Amino acid sequence: MKIKKKKKTAKKLGKPGSSQKAGLPPGSLVHIGQVKTKQTSIDMLEFDTNTLTKKTNISVKETIQHLDTPQTSWIKITGLQDTATIEKLGKQFDLHPLLLEDILNTGQRPKTVISDDYLFLTMKTLGIDQNQSIVTDQISFILRKNLLISFHESELPLFDSLYQRLEVPTGRLRTQGPDYLFYALIDLIVDHYFYVIEYTANELDKMEDALYVEANEQILENIQQIRKELLFLKKAVFPLREALGIIIKSECPLIHVQQIKYLNDVQDHVLQIYETIENYRELNAGLKDMYLSDLSHKMNKVMQVLTIIATIFIPLTFIAGIYGMNFEFMPELSYRYGYPIAWTVMIGIAIGMLIMFRKNKWL
Repeated sequence: MKIKKKKKTAKKLGKPGSSQKAGLPPGSLVHIGQVKTKQTSIDMLEFDTNTLTKKTNISVKETIQHLDTPQTSWIKITGLQDTATIEKLGKQFDLHPLLLEDILNTGQRPKTVISDDYLFLTMKTLGIDQNQSIVTDQISFILRKNLLISFHESELPLFDSLYQRLEVPTGRLRTQGPDYLFYALIDLIVDHYFYVIEYTANELDKMEDALYVEANEQILENIQQIRKELLFLKKAVFPLREALGIIIKSECPLIHVQQIKYLNDVQDHVLQIYETIENYRELNAGLKDMYLSDLSHKMNKVMQVLTIIATIFIPLTFIAGIYGMNFEFMPELSYRYGYPIAWTVMIGIAIGMLIMFRKNKWL
């Protein structure tokens, strides 16, 4: 079975721009991470059971014009590289600079911050790109009364199904408040974690099948790459369980008690995903051990053959050494049949040793 070289994933050990924050005071707004959009754009959705209004590419001032209405508003900021726009939004909605700092730092681990008038959550989205590599985006939520603000690194296709659900007037997204929209977005992101886990499981199956056929360096390289991916998935998923737990236990007035049941379900999914990742990490480590064991077995086979060859030639070399000595009086040297007898003895010894090796199952 021929196994293809696994594409390397995006950089995960460091985020571009991390060194720019060195020496700056807390709350300094510096974008850390890759720039994934051409510009920062602001979109807004306002809805209730009767109406659904969409506004695209609006200005910072326009985001606050309709917030006094009883309708639910969802403000979506796509692209985090424009720190000036993010800072203006922060001042307009009275967001702490440390909160904005976490939003702009795309290497931030999932976390929750709960205040008197808002709830903040940052987490990772996971997906598979066209190169069959695991990709991630950071998304941050700020939940307030009748308002949800989300900050995205890029436009994500995984939310397309949610936009379609918003078109249904009688759906829960339209009949319930921003806390249900908050839950729905988190649930959609976590559901897509399962796609990544399934993809990783398929890769491990391919690797295991290939190991039974022939172990090669390419398989070892792929095993190492999957090990890094699983470690990255663990770092993205494990803190999210804690972050959701804080929300569930906080009794935050912005989250209706009815939505707590749904968030509990999401937390169960996160726990299931985390346990699956741990199982796959053990399986991947087992594949590496299998590869090294197979390599060691092949080396032992080679050493066994070489040892047998050397063992057979030891007595033959001994005989040849004796008759290679330059003594004048050696009876066998003057014997007419000495040469063929010497050959017969040496061949007989070699055959006898081969028979003994075969009998003892050393061959």
